[in-house]
Amino acid sequence: GGDLSQALAKATCKFLLVSFTTDWRFSPKRSRELVKALLDNQRDVSYAEIAAPHGHDAFLLDDPRYLQAVRAYFEQTVSQEVAA
Repeated sequence: GGDLSQALAKATCKFLLVSFTTDWRFSPKRSRELVKALLDNQRDVSYAEIAAPHGHDAFLLDDPRYLQAVRAYFEQTVSQEVAA
């Protein structure tokens, strides 16, 4: 129906969204819309926006900022699961 918040209302998982400033295919603006829709539904979401000159293919490269964001997310997720 065109309502992103409603579309994500039934989601139950945790989310990590990472965007790259020069990605024309999946723009940071769209990622921020997803983050907002998830937060509107009080979902667990982490977001990182990385300045990178490589466009849509930036996630394929060995960018330490991207790798650190993913690593930190997984480490946090694991530590929360162990504590629970």
